[in-house]
Amino acid sequence: MKINSNVNFATAGFGISIIIYLLLLSIGYLKLDIKKSKELKDEKKILDKAIGVGQMIVTFLIYAVVQGLFMIRAKQLSWVAVIFGLTVALLSLTYGIYQRRLNQVNDWHFTSYNKTRMPRFTLKNWSLAFLGFLVICILQILAGFLIKGEATNQANIAAHQQQFNPIINVMLIAIGPLFEEIIFRGIFFNWFFSKPGKKSTLFIAVLINGLIFGLLHEPQIDLYTILYSLCGSVLALVYLETKDLTFSYVSHLGNNLAVFLISSL
Repeated sequence: MKINSNVNFATAGFGISIIIYLLLLSIGYLKLDIKKSKELKDEKKILDKAIGVGQMIVTFLIYAVVQGLFMIRAKQLSWVAVIFGLTVALLSLTYGIYQRRLNQVNDWHFTSYNKTRMPRFTLKNWSLAFLGFLVICILQILAGFLIKGEATNQANIAAHQQQFNPIINVMLIAIGPLFEEIIFRGIFFNWFFSKPGKKSTLFIAVLINGLIFGLLHEPQIDLYTILYSLCGSVLALVYLETKDLTFSYVSHLGNNLAVFLISSL
């Protein structure tokens, strides 16, 4: 098994230490004594948002670790099994952080596996998932005609597909979108826009969510940043309309799979 020479183990160790610390904070092991009094309401709100930021940092770092796992050039089946085993464990941890928050505050009535808001696999929700996928495909087709050059994100993906083990495709198609939906849609909305507000507030929330998604996929700030931001906003709308990550994930997964199949022709 060969490991990419660019991996800095000291940095990785430091990053893992941060993950452990922030994880303990975010899931409540480092409890702070907050009295339920009027004088401390503002402090509690600030602490609440700070923990939300901490949880997003934790989940981003976990996602980065998982991406690093799939960049290991594992040729033996045993190593591939280890990579997938660790991925499942870290994915379960990330999803657990999201669900724990839903069990505490869930004014949006998002899907929560505590019998109060179970998944609703209705025709309407599946239709919204397909519509989201269709809109994203149309946006990318239009971008192909209107924008010259290639997105940095797509260039990096193509380089990774050539450089690393073929299992990297599993990350790009299926696992990456799942992490991103949990982080960008699930954790983002329930921490920073935890209560449904006016239509203007909803519009701002979707816009900010899409912008963050766009900047993290195309940080150079060009026309492709706008494209990814629009795609992120579409996924946010699917999540908010269906109240379930399943359907925004299906839209995201469908898009990544379609791009992979077309690029493989």
